[in-house]
This record gives sequence, structure tokens and C-alpha cells, in this order.
Amino acid sequence: MKKLFIYAVLIGMCFAQGLYCKNAAVAMVGNKIILESDVRSKMSEISGDYEVALRDVVIENMLLFEAEKEGIIIEPEEFAFEVERIKQGFADEASFYAALDKENMPYSLFVQMIENKIKVNAIVKKNVIDKIQISSSEVAEKMREMSDLGNYTYRFRLKWFGDDLSAQEFIEGFDIANEEEMGDAVTLSKENISSEVLAGIEQLSPNELSGPIKVGDRYLVVMLKEAQRVEANSYQLYLRVRNMLLNMKFEDAFNNYLRELQLKTPVFYVD
Repeated sequence: MKKLFIYAVLIGMCFAQGLYCKNAAVAMVGNKIILESDVRSKMSEISGDYEVALRDVVIENMLLFEAEKEGIIIEPEEFAFEVERIKQGFADEASFYAALDKENMPYSLFVQMIENKIKVNAIVKKNVIDKIQISSSEVAEKMREMSDLGNYTYRFRLKWFGDDLSAQEFIEGFDIANEEEMGDAVTLSKENISSEVLAGIEQLSPNELSGPIKVGDRYLVVMLKEAQRVEANSYQLYLRVRNMLLNMKFEDAFNNYLRELQLKTPVFYVD
């Protein structure tokens, strides 16, 4: 998804990565070797095709290579916080380790994945997010605009698909009794939803499915659960506006940074 959702898509860690094994190398980014299994795992994670998955894995490794070049250091408390955050998604510690065993993932590999995630987060924050400029006049103008239009929060379920046909087939065969298959409902304020997704959501009634919404290289189907108008005080509105402007500027800033990295990072593909 555009805005900061792309941040999470690019660097998020997924437990459902399947068997990680030695196999054929398909590319090399700096000193990072990309294996066929890395690309296949990414395909499963994003429900995308091979070319899109390979691109995402190359970008991840390009960011990681740059982070290590710039000497990004992981503080112990950062690592501990991230591990604890992940463990909170399990009933207890035994369930967490059982999940690692089920995915055939050694704890050492889990540690490496967490460390890589923190490094990439840090380099993106340092070289992209922290360099985004937001002026007082931009904030004031957007605050006036939002005050006139009002602000809403939306609670909805969503499901991603790799192509339009798969999304259409899901819609046609959908049964409201099985809506949990779309995953947990999320709640986002209006300014934190990309324009194309918001356009789809605003047309829906509660418990109604959207049509396929194209977001980047994938398709999204949304079920609206609730829309609620929110009255905010000036400070809350200010914080929301700054966050919205940051999201709006992030994609261009991130893509510009990637272009810079492409010029100085050696990338080789295996035919």
C-alpha cells in the first residue's frame, strides 16, 4: 500500500516463510547472496509473482548492504524490544519456539532476521524519514482543510491478491459467515489510508465488499465494518496532519533514495 504501508511491506518479518535451505543463487547485491528460496518465500508472503518478489528481495538486501556500510549499530534494548513484540503474538514462550520448529527455523536464523530488520528500519529512518521537510504553512493549510471536511476513522477487514482474477473470484464466492478468513479488522483514520483505498472504502456500506482495488502490483479487497466521524482537539489534529503529510511525502522520498542506492550498489543476476 502506498504511504508508510510500503515501509512495512519492504522490511516486515513473516513467520510463514517456509523451509529456508541452501539452493541456487539467483542474484547478488553487494556482498549479499539472494537464493531461490528467498524469492519463493517472498512470493508467498506478498501473494505476488516471481519478478515482483525478486525486486522486493533485491531492495531489502540493497538497504541492508547500505546499513552495514554505514555502520548501523543495533542496541541491545532494540533487539530485546523487537523479540518481545513478536513473542506477544503467541500464547506463551513454548508456543513461540514451537512455531520456529514448525517452520524449520533455527533460533540463530531468527536472530539474524530480527537484526537485519532493525538495520533496515534504521537506515530508512536515517536517510529517508528524518530528511523529509514539513513546513508550518503546509501543516496549517491541511489543518484548515481537514477542519472543513471533518475526519473519519474506518474499521475494516482486508485481503491481498496477486492478480485481479483471483480477487474477483474471491468476491464472487464470498460468504459473510466466513469473513474471518480476511483476517482481523483494523482501524485507521482517514488520513492514514491511501487515496485509492479510501475511494473504495467511502463507497461502501457496513459488511459490504469493495471491488478489486489496484495498489502497486497487487490487488486489495476491503470489507467495511464501521465508519465513524471523529472530533479532535487542535493538538490531536496537528499530530494527525503531520503524520499524514509525512506519509504523503514518504513514497517519493523513499523511491528517490532507492535510485541513489541503485547507482552505487553492485547488483548481479544469475541467468
